[in-house]
Amino acid sequence: MTPGEGFLPIARDLERFKEIVRGEVRKRAREFLTREELFGQVDGRLVSIPLPQLELPKIVYGEPLGEGLGLGGPGDEALGPGGHIPVAELELEEFLDLMGEALRLPRLLPKGEGEVTEEALRYATIARKGPRGLRHVRRTLKESLKRALLTGEYRLEEPRLVPEREDLRYKAPKKRPKPHAQAVVLFALDVSGSMREEELRLVKTLSFWITLWIKRHFPRLERRYLLHDAEAWEVSEEEFFRAQEGGGTRLSSALLLAEEILKAYPEAFYNRYLYHFSDGENWQGDTPIALEALRRLLPTLALYGYAQVQGPYGQGRFLEEVREALAGQAGLATAEVRGREDLPVALRHLLGG
Repeated sequence: MTPGEGFLPIARDLERFKEIVRGEVRKRAREFLTREELFGQVDGRLVSIPLPQLELPKIVYGEPLGEGLGLGGPGDEALGPGGHIPVAELELEEFLDLMGEALRLPRLLPKGEGEVTEEALRYATIARKGPRGLRHVRRTLKESLKRALLTGEYRLEEPRLVPEREDLRYKAPKKRPKPHAQAVVLFALDVSGSMREEELRLVKTLSFWITLWIKRHFPRLERRYLLHDAEAWEVSEEEFFRAQEGGGTRLSSALLLAEEILKAYPEAFYNRYLYHFSDGENWQGDTPIALEALRRLLPTLALYGYAQVQGPYGQGRFLEEVREALAGQAGLATAEVRGREDLPVALRHLLGG
């Protein structure tokens, strides 16, 4: 038997296993959406997905073919080295595409121009001088042939070309404008006393997945984070995801601060996204101010998403008032989140689906 005879090529086995993994992602997309174990390196290239129900083929040396070659059983032997759960690694983009397909997430399109132009170098011209590695063979031979024909050196009976220095041609760079779609996303989180830890965790989960999905469509994405109770202030990404509940509530404070921050991101050059998370409880008299700020902001945004969570004593009326006051307005996306089971639908709605 020749080496490798009777065994499947490893590349085929690997591709078959990847298809199993992709199928698992599609089937378990809702579960992945609510699992905090996936949190980690947002900007990393790989996402590790635990697959506890997948049984990996294994070969045990010295056992008969019928016993030693096949699928591991349900016990510890079916796990990876040291009894750990097998882990399949997918590229982040592939993982997000599978999640988007399973959850029916909408594709995000640039609003208006939303582009900046950079000078990009492309080897689109020809020069007489250049490095040896960029020598253009076809153009060099063409110049050599032209010279040989003009001087009478070319012979049909002996069609040979010997390029000389003046015949040499090289690929040369040329600057060309290259447009890039870019975006900015602002997250505003209500950390007033009526927002408990569980409600905060729900909206932070939504923020995480919204960021990934927007970045999938706009790699040039800037992120800004706001917290607010009766007043609003800007924080780092790390502080945002570690925020704890605090004092009273004025929802307009976050919208007014967001309006100021967005002045640094002209709508002609940025696709602007604003997301606001709260339980809807607001100080009396503040809602009209918040709605007026939204009326000014909405026409300038690619999307305004408002998610309202339900606390232990119910929820406020801001979601209702937003829907009534701004019904039919383009760029408005709202969602109600009562628990983790609502996250998949809420994510789709907040992305405009």
